[in-house]
Amino acid sequence: MRTVTGAILLVAAELSYAHACLIPFPNQEAAVQILIPASVVALFLGAAFLIWGIVTEHSRSRSRSQQVDKVAVP
Repeated sequence: MRTVTGAILLVAAELSYAHACLIPFPNQEAAVQILIPASVVALFLGAAFLIWGIVTEHSRSRSRSQQVDKVAVP
């Protein structure tokens, strides 16, 4: 679930940055002041959640394989 959350936050970061670049002139300054910091925050949170999810899933799969090995050997 952490990995999925991280991926969604990374997509949100990319979308908010793209929207900040695409908003036309009269509103561009306000959009840049809001959407660029939002994209940076979403980028860091998304990367943190993604790394956290990958690390915990790797450790869980390793402990599961060790438990299966202990059960299989009498």
